[in-house]
Amino acid sequence: MRGALGITARTANPRTRSSLSVTRPRLTVRPVYTGLRVRNLDRSLRFYKALGFRQTIRAKTSIGEFAQVEHPKGHFTIELNRFRRGTLVWERYRKGSEMDHFGFWVSDVDSWVRKLLDAGGKVKVQPYDTGIVIPPRPFFKGRAAYVADPDGIWIELMGPTRRRART
Repeated sequence: MRGALGITARTANPRTRSSLSVTRPRLTVRPVYTGLRVRNLDRSLRFYKALGFRQTIRAKTSIGEFAQVEHPKGHFTIELNRFRRGTLVWERYRKGSEMDHFGFWVSDVDSWVRKLLDAGGKVKVQPYDTGIVIPPRPFFKGRAAYVADPDGIWIELMGPTRRRART
């Protein structure tokens, strides 16, 4: 029987005492897109459109500007990013830094950050509430964080805004 706070009561054996176990919500993850760092957004858009991609969004944000392109066969999305100097995600562009990040939609950003840290990742940007773009949807309020894999490739975790406990 399931009660409040995710506690499940069950009887293991009629001759023994009841046992309690705590069940946690299952963490889910879904790949969303691949982000590429570009020096010239217009030039990159021309190139990917020549490969058959179509532009689904283009926007300026506080950290720079980006465009998302989607290929009609396979529903593969690429986010092209040109970041402004001095922002949290900016780094000097150098050959080999073009692979910017993978974007994943997750059920709980903070829990996934802890899980990836335990797996050898490093937090690059702590979880924060922000506006998010998930292809092909428009902006919405959500939570995000960036974790680097053991080789330094950034992973963006996006999910719902964390619910605050009522006091």
